[in-house]
Amino acid sequence: MKKICVMIIQIFSILMPGCDEDTGRGNPLVFEFSFESGMQNWECFFSDYPVGEEEFYELEFEHTFLPESLDQNTKALKISGNNHSDDLFSAIYRKFDNLKPDHTYSVTFDIELASNAPSNAFGVGGSPDLALGAGGISYPPENSIDDINHYRPNFESLLQSGLSNPVLRVLGTIGVSEEIPTPFMLINRNNIGNPIDIPTNSNGEIWLMIATDSGFESTTTLYYKSIKIEFE
Repeated sequence: MKKICVMIIQIFSILMPGCDEDTGRGNPLVFEFSFESGMQNWECFFSDYPVGEEEFYELEFEHTFLPESLDQNTKALKISGNNHSDDLFSAIYRKFDNLKPDHTYSVTFDIELASNAPSNAFGVGGSPDLALGAGGISYPPENSIDDINHYRPNFESLLQSGLSNPVLRVLGTIGVSEEIPTPFMLINRNNIGNPIDIPTNSNGEIWLMIATDSGFESTTTLYYKSIKIEFE
């Protein structure tokens, strides 16, 4: 069932279950997610848009089948938003726990997703070929409200400028073809061989994210088919 992801100012008192692996067994820790049976405890996070405008921005997060032009018997996580603000941050995230407390892990992402963004193209406000970033923080992603009544995240993203920072590493872009209009196509984005250092908190928790930060003033829709994550 489709659900609108509405971000409000709050401390998350209830979080989805994390990983129950014994971190003392094996190295690296490997977690593989496909979405045939459900969302696998992944959530959505939207920010940098006006308070109360979720419907106008067409914010969607949904467990559904891959779109037409791909295998419509395969399920995925769909995230979508219409960037009226020229600054829409969209992410999927998941809490991982039972890790080593106050420990920095080297994290590798291997992501298969579907996009219909044209590559090397111009668009209103910016290119539809957005940077895709992955990384994480040691606290739940949350929004606050600024003085112009917009939601702002409790971490920094430089993805709109195509840049990495300690929170989110650029893994490439979501562009799939120079054809316009572009059909949805499966692509792989990863940081294999170039892991990201992410610290846990004192409870052995990390919130990992995969995100875009849009300057393209129109709709961006992605379908995440599978995600593999390794902690070392």
